[in-house]
Amino acid sequence: MAKKSEQTTKLVLKVVTGQKADGTLSTAQRAFAGMNPALADEDILSIGTKLGALQRYEVAAVGRTDSAQIVAE
Repeated sequence: MAKKSEQTTKLVLKVVTGQKADGTLSTAQRAFAGMNPALADEDILSIGTKLGALQRYEVAAVGRTDSAQIVAE
């Protein structure tokens, strides 16, 4: 049997930093590590929206990245 170990969660904001010569948007990411893995997606979105309001650039997306090691029990 396997189980997850050392779970971590990052909140990722994708921000629009400008426009390229070909007309596509130029973006960058802002990552906030150390989020509680037990947080619901709605909570991550709420936190991301509030952090986005503090950013210099417009937020294009709020993302969540979960990672864990899988170990044998």
